[in-house]
Amino acid sequence: MEYAPMSSPDKSRRQRPTWTPRLMEGASSKHAAIFEALASDISEGVLAPGQRLPPQREVASVLGVDLTTVTKAYNRAREIGVIQAAAGRGTFVTGGEAPTLSSPQGVAALDLSKNSPPLNETLNIRAMIAKDLGGEALQANLLDLNYQETGGSQINRSAGARWLSGRIPALEWQRVVLCSGAQSAIFAICLHLTRQSKKVAVGRYAYPGIHTVANHIDLQLVPVDMDDEGLVPEAFEQAAKAGGLAALYVTPTIDNPTTATMSRSRRQRIALIALEHRVPIIEDEPYVPLLPKPQVSLASLAPAMTWHVATLSKCVTAALRLGYVACPSPEDAEELAAMLQAMTMMPSPLFAALATHWINNGLVQKTAASIRQANHARQKIAANIFAGYDLRADFNASHIWLKLPEPWRGNDFAYQAQRAGIAILPSGSFANNQQEEEAVRISLGAAPDQEALRRALVELRQILEQNRPFNLRALV
Repeated sequence: MEYAPMSSPDKSRRQRPTWTPRLMEGASSKHAAIFEALASDISEGVLAPGQRLPPQREVASVLGVDLTTVTKAYNRAREIGVIQAAAGRGTFVTGGEAPTLSSPQGVAALDLSKNSPPLNETLNIRAMIAKDLGGEALQANLLDLNYQETGGSQINRSAGARWLSGRIPALEWQRVVLCSGAQSAIFAICLHLTRQSKKVAVGRYAYPGIHTVANHIDLQLVPVDMDDEGLVPEAFEQAAKAGGLAALYVTPTIDNPTTATMSRSRRQRIALIALEHRVPIIEDEPYVPLLPKPQVSLASLAPAMTWHVATLSKCVTAALRLGYVACPSPEDAEELAAMLQAMTMMPSPLFAALATHWINNGLVQKTAASIRQANHARQKIAANIFAGYDLRADFNASHIWLKLPEPWRGNDFAYQAQRAGIAILPSGSFANNQQEEEAVRISLGAAPDQEALRRALVELRQILEQNRPFNLRALV
């Protein structure tokens, strides 16, 4: 039995899109039902490889659901590699079979698709949380149980400024804004900067979170060529000269997904171009604490143009859901706080107090060093198993970027891995335009222990060597 689309007075006047999901009963949610309909139609050949999907707003309008519901379904299909977005052209079916829907949650036995830090062989964060929340660590001067300023209290913002001072010298606390995780900060910054223009320059392969933001607020992501150091300055300059860029989004340190880290000279060149063409920079730097010694930040090279985003998710735990933004000026900090107030009211005072306590007693730095050591051990495992393959990695990182040999495609390999019970992300999940290389991102930190990681990576290597990819038509 199919779900009937929600009724609307002007439904008869709507133009139906080229594809309408057949929503079946039994799905856990509406977006899951749309995803299952999409995956099923791809698997059954109703949607052919290379076929353009209707815009998400059209599908939402016909089904009578929120745009967010359709976006979640499209994003999930994009993550598993059965559809691909092409900047300025739309969303297309990539081809091949969709992963099996026999599991209602669609979850592999081992999920290496989420870029989590390894925690089981690091400092015991669970014990530290229990100890500090249950002891005397959070005294009245740290923990205020009332509503607080949206950008955080002066005590917590000052702690954030001290934590970031190693990468941004002379950072005043008035320029620091606390937020409920880096993703909410990136969303709010993009909203703030794209009031006049919707064009945001990004690397040809970029963190999926910026794609999610773009889908929700209709940003036009402008892909910039990349090399082994990340963004190519000449390509960024060309995009800047074309005009209309509202911002540049970039991860200079341990890029997600390619693991590239910019040299000092590369950062200086990027900063000079941004300053010359007045392009604000969104510097997303979650992995800096994992380096023994950080590179110079774009925020220190172009402080008047850079919004520096930091988080505890990759160097302590994602459970804190706390981020810090170093804004270009105190006035910019006030504007960002006003934007965040409409989204989350304020970051959790409990988490903020806990983070301040850990910054003050050095636990944040100790935990980051512990995670770095665990990453080193897991990177050695990956390097040994994938010896002879084109593996891009940073020993301090918790993920790798595996370039695939011919005739493999990223989507096909991710699908074969899914069938083997291992979830990874294909390069299409990060691409902003037609792909130039076929690769997959594998999160090493997501495995519960090193032995589980070793078994999974051995399985992935066997897939590379023993399985033949599907004979799929190229995206047209």
